[in-house]
This record gives sequence, C-alpha cells and structure tokens, in this order.
Amino acid sequence: MTQRDEQRRETRARIVAAAVRSLVDKGYAATTALGVQRDAGISRGALLHHFPTSEALSAAAVAELVEVNLQAVLDESERTPPGPDPVERGIGVLYRASRRPSFEAELELWAAARADEPLRDALLAAERVALGRLHDVIDEIFGPDVCRHPRYRTMVTLTVQVMRGLTVSRSLGQEDQQRSVLEWAALMRGVLDGTPR
Repeated sequence: MTQRDEQRRETRARIVAAAVRSLVDKGYAATTALGVQRDAGISRGALLHHFPTSEALSAAAVAELVEVNLQAVLDESERTPPGPDPVERGIGVLYRASRRPSFEAELELWAAARADEPLRDALLAAERVALGRLHDVIDEIFGPDVCRHPRYRTMVTLTVQVMRGLTVSRSLGQEDQQRSVLEWAALMRGVLDGTPR
C-alpha cells in the first residue's frame, strides 16, 4: 500500500467515524453531510471523492455502527465473569450491550428506514454481513451446553427482539428494567430446562 493509499484509507475512516459519532450523539435527523464534513475536518471535495452521495455515506456509517455494536457485545462478554447460570449471564451481557448509545442509534436508524428505502437496504446489507458473527458471539456467551438445546436458536432470536424492545422503552423514560431482564432470563431458562415458568 502506497502512502497515498494509506492517506485515502485514513480519510475515509475519519469520515465514517465522524458520521457514526453524529448518529450516536445527535441522531439520524440531525446528521448531515455538511456536519460530518466539518467534524471530520475535510474539504467538500474530499467528502464527495469518498462518498459521492448521502446514501453512500449512510451505508458506510450504518455498516460501521453495526460493527461497533457487535464489538460492544464482545466487550461486555469479556467484562462479565462466568457464573453458575449461563443463561442469566448471557441475558445480562446482551442487556448491558443494548444499553449503549450506539445500540439506540442503530434502532433509530431501523425506525427511520421504514420510509427510507436506501437506508433500509444499507441496514439489511450490514446486518446480513454481521449476523453470522453475532450469532457466533452469542453462542460463545451462552456456552455449548445451552446452545445444544433444540429451542435455543428460537430463544436467542426472541432475546434479541426483547433487547430491542427494552431499548425503545428506555428511550421513552422506562429506566427500571432489571426485573424484566431477570424475568426474561427465568423464562428462557425454563424453556431450555423444559419447565417454562
């Protein structure tokens, strides 16, 4: 890689990082190409060289945001010591990862994508790329004994949906969610034990 190639790569990364910061800090509606350009400290020409359309910039930012949220799950897993109940630990890891502002930003994008086809396409593409890795990470969090259960995959899919719902509820001011998290862990454990509660 030449020095010029490296500079291009660094500039592109700076633009994408500025776009992700804006999505997380300001929200989708307030994120603009001009604001990203200013925050990245680049010229309009440099922005347009890397991202000729706002859709291209959005797609790159969405892909990076999905990666940030995947890393958040890994970080929480590394921070959480093993415990006697792998289900409760796994639910706790996913819940704490979902409390990060980057996860809220991703959900905001999904809501905006309802009426924005290019954004929806970018989100679907980014999720397709990350989904297999996310499931691998989640499987590692719960461990092989839990993963072997025939209803495990269904429960994990539902768990991701529950975490999304809790994030939306939190954005509406419902902060006290610990009881819901523990109840969901008990329900999942019951299903996997064959004794739903």
